[in-house]
Amino acid sequence: MHPAITAYAFSYVATPTRRRTMVLIAANFAFFAALFAVMFYIRSGNTDWPVPFEFGSLLMVFAMGMSGLCASITMAVGANSAAQGKDDEAVRWIAIAISSWLTFLFLECVEWVRMVYLVELGPRTPFGGTYLLITGAHWLAVIVCATWFTFAVSDVRRHDILAAAIYSHFLALWWIVIVIFLYFPNMNPLVDL
Repeated sequence: MHPAITAYAFSYVATPTRRRTMVLIAANFAFFAALFAVMFYIRSGNTDWPVPFEFGSLLMVFAMGMSGLCASITMAVGANSAAQGKDDEAVRWIAIAISSWLTFLFLECVEWVRMVYLVELGPRTPFGGTYLLITGAHWLAVIVCATWFTFAVSDVRRHDILAAAIYSHFLALWWIVIVIFLYFPNMNPLVDL
C-alpha cells in the first residue's frame, strides 16, 4: 500500500480518543444492526406491512442526508484547520457542522410528526414502532454527536476534533444505510402524483 495512504489511515487511530471513538462506532454499529434485525423479523411475520413514504418524504430524507454529510465534511475541515493552528477558522467550520446536525434533528422531528399524526403509524403499530425505534436511536446518537461538537469547539487547541469528525462520518454513513433499508423498501413514489 502507498505510504501516504497508510499514514492517512493511521491518522484515524493515532490518538487514544480516536481509538475510543472506533470502539464507540463498533458498539453503535452492533446496536443499529440489532435494531435492523428486529425490524426484518417483525416485517417477515407481518402480512400488512405499509408503504407510507412518498416522494415528499424522500425529499425530506434527502435534505436530512445532505445535512448529515455537510456536518461530517465541515467537521473534518474544521479538524484540518485546527491541526494547522487556524483556531478561528476551525471554530467557524465546527459551528457550521453543529448547525447542520441541528437542522437534521429538526427535519427528523418534522418527519416523525408526519408519520405519527398524518399517516397515523405511531409507536403502537409494528411498522411505526420499528421505524421510530431505528430513527429515534439515530436521532439520539446525533444529539450526542452535536454535543460532542459543542464540547470540541470550546477549546479547539486541546480537544481532538478529528475524533468527533470520525463519529460524525459514521452517523452520516449510517443514515444512508437507514435510507436504503428502511425508506426505499417502504416507499410508494406515485402517491403524490
